Amino acid sequence: MSQLIASHHIDYRGYGLEASHYASAWRVHIIPGSRALPTDADHVLADTQEEALTKARAIIDRHLQD
Repeated sequence: MSQLIASHHIDYRGYGLEASHYASAWRVHIIPGSRALPTDADHVLADTQEEALTKARAIIDRHLQD
């Protein structure tokens, strides 16, 4: 059974990023700031923490460009 091992919070451009090590991967949940992310997923998965954070930041950046 998979278990949550570690997590931490990062603020990025008015949004919260909750990075959690889960099983053999990393999951980053995007916590809405002043503008919700209606067309994008609210989390990303990746093999490494940095890769997951990079994907989450890219989602936020694209959203703020619209």
